[in-house]
Amino acid sequence: MTNRLRATSVWDVDPISLILQRIHFKHTTKGLRSLSVLSEHRSEGKTTVAMLLARGLTEIYHFKILLIDLNPDGDALLNQYLKDYEQEKTQDGILKCHQFDFSIFRLKNIDMNWLKTAYDGLYANQLINTFAAQYDLVIVDTMTSRCPNDAQLRVSTHSNIIVSTEKSFGRSTNKLQIEMEQDKKEVLGIVFNK
Repeated sequence: MTNRLRATSVWDVDPISLILQRIHFKHTTKGLRSLSVLSEHRSEGKTTVAMLLARGLTEIYHFKILLIDLNPDGDALLNQYLKDYEQEKTQDGILKCHQFDFSIFRLKNIDMNWLKTAYDGLYANQLINTFAAQYDLVIVDTMTSRCPNDAQLRVSTHSNIIVSTEKSFGRSTNKLQIEMEQDKKEVLGIVFNK
């Protein structure tokens, strides 16, 4: 119980249903067009949360959603779900003919050497802005670096969702939380993934 109390003083945790309501409200009242799903560490559940948000917004609010996977090798979870569908042709990086009701764009499906420009965010931000005009909402499944000292790809989206686990949740400081506060970036919700 004391760990839970200490943790909530650093983070306020939100259920997915509340985050979906916030996204819908921000989209309809403030014109929210894009959001990033971030985490401080690898394998904290960014892709799972991004897929839940995309599916919920598509099914409940009938949004036209594009999920962007920024991992150059493809996210392992999406690789597993899409292995039978990736044989199909993609059009401009957007995977066609898959089992989800939302669209999926994967950098791994683009035939280009994007890594040299990706870390400054220019290419990713240009993609997001282009797609935001074509979809109700673009959800970006960000890439977390393998090493703490590596540069991390930061994209400019209208808002952010943070995914956290025990690795970063129970500490008194979190570098991602500090970064969001310093850059005055909006956080629509925080998901704690057990």
